[in-house]
Amino acid sequence: MDDIEKKLYHDLNLKTEIPDECEKIIKEALNKRKKHYSWAKILTTACASLLITAGVVYAGTKVIETIWEKPEKVMGQVLEEKILDEEKQGLINEHDAKEKAEELLKKFGYKNEKIKSIELEKNVINYKVNWNIKTTNNIVLEFDAKGGKGLSIFVDEILKRDIEGYHTTKQEAEKTARDLCEKLGYDLTEYKHVEIDSNMEKEGNAYIWYVDFYKEYDGLVDNYNKISIAFIPEINEIYYFIVSDENYENNPVEINEEQAKETALKEEKKTNLKYEVKDTSAELSIVSMNGEAYARTYNYKQFCEQRNTIDYPDNKYIEYRTDRHIRKAWKITIEYSISKSEMSDKSFNIQDLGYTYYVDATTGEIIGGEDYSKPIIN
Repeated sequence: MDDIEKKLYHDLNLKTEIPDECEKIIKEALNKRKKHYSWAKILTTACASLLITAGVVYAGTKVIETIWEKPEKVMGQVLEEKILDEEKQGLINEHDAKEKAEELLKKFGYKNEKIKSIELEKNVINYKVNWNIKTTNNIVLEFDAKGGKGLSIFVDEILKRDIEGYHTTKQEAEKTARDLCEKLGYDLTEYKHVEIDSNMEKEGNAYIWYVDFYKEYDGLVDNYNKISIAFIPEINEIYYFIVSDENYENNPVEINEEQAKETALKEEKKTNLKYEVKDTSAELSIVSMNGEAYARTYNYKQFCEQRNTIDYPDNKYIEYRTDRHIRKAWKITIEYSISKSEMSDKSFNIQDLGYTYYVDATTGEIIGGEDYSKPIIN
């Protein structure tokens, strides 16, 4: 939305007289979309577009709301943040959190565990708040303070035992993981995608198995709605159990691959890198909105320095915090062609190799990104 649209958006309101033809188009769009939108926002946004086109009636039926907002700048490497009293409203209180913790501990077979500490923890990147509980035997339990289904339990003491003699096969590991989930009351019907790994390269040597069950939507794996379990085979004791339960917005795909690439390349120009682009690839994925791409494009020097400098000063560290939106987006990976001599230059940063932008599949906005992860090929 440019400056003219913003002014129109804020100046128009429900008292504004809407031309009959405009109102007809807007109502038709609503009926086709079958969604609930703010009527005031739809009227003002649609009319802004109509007015900008100098009276030409907009023929489309899509009314798309933007989701990206300028992220909050967080100065200093904040490991934990104080939670204000007003933020505690609507959260599970400490008394109820203790009761829930005790129920969960019993559920996982630790009915005699005593709670040593309990505290609220706020994620400094996405505003999420969890209750963090530790027991006298160093079991760590976390769960969503807003009452969601998300939780995790870590039993580090298991790793101190003599467990290297316990083994199983990959096939049996999945079966065991499914049995453990069923025993704990977790239905895996909706978790169609499965990934299995172990702590050793050779299957026969492995004594810890990791099994992840993911939900899928439209053939896309949802990394934010999954159940992850790590266990010791034969004795089948759980090392960790994690339930990731996020609100997937299931937004429609309105932006095509070429449009997404164009958007990402335009954003990447802001870094002022002088290398030649070698390749631009695209993959439709489910992602979580974040401030990473914003940090890269608006202060590239800072972005690189704090990642590449050992003992970077905490007080100079900068993060950008955003709301948590789980949505379909195009992952657009931009790769640069960089020679060995350019890599040897003191001005070279590992981040110069490329970057992956998240382009929202519905709105076409840059909503985050992740570091380029392909290996360097000599």
